[in-house]
This record gives sequence, C-alpha cells and structure tokens, in this order.
Amino acid sequence: MIHAAGCKPVHASVPRIIRSLHVSLRNFNAPTTTPGSTVTAQLPPVVDKIVENDKEEAKPKKKFSLVGFLLKTFFASAVLYGGTMYAATKSEAVMDFVIDKQLPYYEEIIHLIENGTIEDLKGNWSAMTSSVENTKDKLGKLTNELEKKGENLYAKTKQRVHQTKSAITHTLPAEQLQKPVEIEPVHGTFEGLPLVAVNEKGAAFMDESLKKTIDSFNELINMIDARNIDAQKHTIMKKINENVSILAAKLDALNHSFNKELESKLKTSETKLLAAYTQKELDLTRNMLDQYRVEKAQLEKVYKEKLLKEVESTQKAISQAAVNATLMVRIEQTKRFEAMIMEKIDQERDGRLKNLEALNSRVQELEHFALSMENSLLASSSKSAVQQALANVKSLLFHANDKAPLQSFNSYLEKLESEANNTDDELLKVATAQLKQLLFNESNQSLLTTPQLLTAWEQLAPELRSASLLPPNAGLLGYVASLLFSKLLMRVKGVKPEGKDIESVIGRVELSLTHGDLDVAVEEVANLKGWTRRLADDWVKEGRKRLEAEFLFGVVDAEAKILSL
Repeated sequence: MIHAAGCKPVHASVPRIIRSLHVSLRNFNAPTTTPGSTVTAQLPPVVDKIVENDKEEAKPKKKFSLVGFLLKTFFASAVLYGGTMYAATKSEAVMDFVIDKQLPYYEEIIHLIENGTIEDLKGNWSAMTSSVENTKDKLGKLTNELEKKGENLYAKTKQRVHQTKSAITHTLPAEQLQKPVEIEPVHGTFEGLPLVAVNEKGAAFMDESLKKTIDSFNELINMIDARNIDAQKHTIMKKINENVSILAAKLDALNHSFNKELESKLKTSETKLLAAYTQKELDLTRNMLDQYRVEKAQLEKVYKEKLLKEVESTQKAISQAAVNATLMVRIEQTKRFEAMIMEKIDQERDGRLKNLEALNSRVQELEHFALSMENSLLASSSKSAVQQALANVKSLLFHANDKAPLQSFNSYLEKLESEANNTDDELLKVATAQLKQLLFNESNQSLLTTPQLLTAWEQLAPELRSASLLPPNAGLLGYVASLLFSKLLMRVKGVKPEGKDIESVIGRVELSLTHGDLDVAVEEVANLKGWTRRLADDWVKEGRKRLEAEFLFGVVDAEAKILSL
C-alpha cells in the first residue's frame, strides 16, 4: 500500500509527459523559415507525422483515479481510527492518550463500541456508504469536468499555435527573386528537454516496471534532443505503452488486494466487536446477580435482627407487666388482710358479739376473699396443667429416643391448647395454636432431632459431592464421572467462612450441627444452588420444621412461666 501511494504521483504525471512530448514533436517537425530562404508549402511528411501523433494521442490511456485514492485513504483512516477507539476501551494507557489528545468524536465512538448493537452498526454503515457514494459521484463529475477543461485548453492552445504560424508574414516570392542569393548562417543554441526524474524519497518505493517506464521516457527525450526520433519512434512509443499498461495492471491488482484486505479487516473487527458486546453483557448480568444476592442476604439479616429485637422487647414488656400486676395484687391483698386483722382486733376488744351486723358484713367479705382465693387456686391449677402439658411436649420434642415407643403429639397438644384457652394471655393462645398446627399428626420419631439431622446430613453428603461436579446438561457419562471424582475430593474439617465450595459447606454444616446451631446449618444448606439445593430440599424442610417447633415451644414456655409468677 505504501508503494502504491509513493508511485501514484508518477502515474499521474505520465499523461502530462506524453502530451508535452507530443507538443515538442510537433514543434520540432514544424517547418521553419529564415530570411532569404524560399517560401514553400509545408511538407507532406510533416503533416503525416502530426496526424499520426494525433491518432496516437487519441488512444485511451488509463488515468489516475482521484476518487479511488480518496476512498482508499478514507477507509484506511477509518480502520486505524476505529482500532484506536476499540483499543481505548480495553487499555487505560490508550484511553489516557485519546483523552489527552482530544481526538474528534471519541466520546460518541467509545459509547457506540461499549453500548452499540449490530443493528446500529448496520445503520451507520449504510448511511456512511451512501454518503461515500455521493461524494464519489461528485468527485467523478469534478474530475471529468477538469479533464474536459484541460482538453479544451489544449485544443485552444494548439489552434492558437497554428494560427500564429500561419500569421507569420514573409516577403513575397517576386521580391525574394529580385534579391541576390545569399547564404545566411543561423547560429543558435537548443536547450535539451528535461529528463523524467524521481526524488530520493520516492525512488526508495519505485517498482521495476515504473523504472523501465521512466527509462523509456528519458530515452525518448534524449532521442528528441539528438534529432534522431524518426527511426525508433514507434519502438519507443510501443515500449512506453507496454510499460504504462503493466503499471496500470499492477495498480488494478493492488486496488483489488487492498479492497479484499479491507473487507477481511472489517469482518474481523465486526466479529471482535460482537464478541466484546456478548462478553460485556455476560459480565453485567453476573454483576447484577451478585449484587442481588448480596442485597438479599443483607435484607434477610437486617429483618432477622429486627424480628429478634422485637420479640425480645415484647417478652421483656410482657414479663415486666406480669411482675407488676402480681406485685400489685400481693400488696392489695396484704393491705386488705391487715385491715381485716386490725378491725377484728378492735371488735374483739369491744366484744365478740357486740355488733352482729358488722360481723355479718365481715363474713361476707371473708366469703368474697375465699372465692378470690378459689379463683386463684383454679388459675394456679390451670397454670400447673399448662406446665405439665408443656413438660410432656418437651419430653417428646427434646428427649426423643430411637428405642422409645411411638408416641403422638396430638393428645398433649390438644390438652395444652385447652388449658391455654382458659387463660387470658392472647400470645399464649396464638403460639399454642401455631404449635398444634405444626406438630399435629407428628410423633416423637417423625420429627427429627439435631443428632438425627446430623446423621441424615452425613448420609446426604456423598450425593452432594457428586452433584456438585455435574456439568450442565450432563448425560450418563457425566453422572458416572462425577460419582468417581467425588471420591477424590478432600474432606474439610473445621470452619472456613470464606469457602464456597461444597466441601467447605459440608464442613460448616457438620460443625454447626455438632455445636447445636441448627439455624446456622439450615441457612448454609438453604443458600446452596442447582442440583445440590434440590437434593438437600427434604433435609432443609425437616430442619426448618425442627427450628419452627423449637421457636414456638420457647414462646409458649416463656408465656407459661410469666403466668406462673
């Protein structure tokens, strides 16, 4: 491409050189007259030469295409500029260079590369192609107009030369015959025509065919200077035409190869841009999913902490209210009892039977006191029954044994609910109803304990290891390979908070179950994804059921203790 660019000025000068040579030949072969010579008509051979040169000049020559040169330059600049902008999106150093130099339209082009689509590129390409075609048509018209003007100027110049020659006036033949015959020597110097030469910068990129063409022109010029053009004129002109044809063929081949290379570069750039856009979309999707998981975990953590704080504050408020109510009842009863004792003592002092009406009123008061004591005893009995039912449920819930006989929660839950309904504590009623709904038709062997959950987890761990190695859309070979490779996984013991692999999760769950932190273990398993989460779904359900049962039992037990105060 650089060679073609260096040779184009020489190709552009070839038609002008040929035209100047034709004009020189005409001037050289034109008849001249000197003072004292006989005026004769112009010689026929000169006319033949001029006509022959005109015919040779009329032959079509391949011209330099300014439009093609501009289009090639435009496409090369566009590819270089687009490559720089694409490199700026991948390299910080190139981006700094672009920003420092303030390249034109760099913000819009970078935005198009990062956020554009194939449809946008096609639309821009069609618009650019149409504008280039319009520009090409305009340049072609301008070039044709310039060529026509040059041909007209050449024709006018030629016409004026002939007119000037025909207008030269000499003495008449009769006058010349009257003069004596004299021989007048003509002394003059003729400057040689300038040779075709290329500067040193352009000579470094010259082709062999171009060198031969220039040598042929120089040889023709030397022959013209030597006045020896007739003998080898046709041979030299034929050689010049052949060399020019070779140069034109090479130029066409170079244009074809350049267009082909440009198309391949554009296709490669389009493929790279599409791959970059796809990778960018995948990265954005992955980042959004990660942000969603982080936000979800943070919201769950905040909500859980808020719920625990509210439950704790509610329990404290209820406990304090119950303690205050109990203290007020005790103080009131103590005051009443002291008043009764003091009044009884005063009455004894005055006489036992002094005032029967007062005695009757006192008896009624004692009757009311006895009724209140009876109600207190009944409430205490109800609280004791609640405590007894809770103890039975607790024995089945927390002290289950594989060798123990099968016992259902139904009878204990119904008794607990009936006793809770006899109280005025709404929280106790709601918690008891929820506990009954959760554990109804359950037995001491159907609800897994923490050790049983640990055993079930140890049995499930090999399947989880195998499932974690399954590729997407795995077939039979994938299942067999995952089963074999799962045997080679390193077993993890202890806590690895930063580990996200399946072995780290299995180790953390086993450690949490060993320490009795069932809620932590269930949360770890619930955060699994894919096939491992599906395999552990039954275990998560059993763990959550166990957690809910323990939480509701704790609420009921706390309320029962408050009532017993």
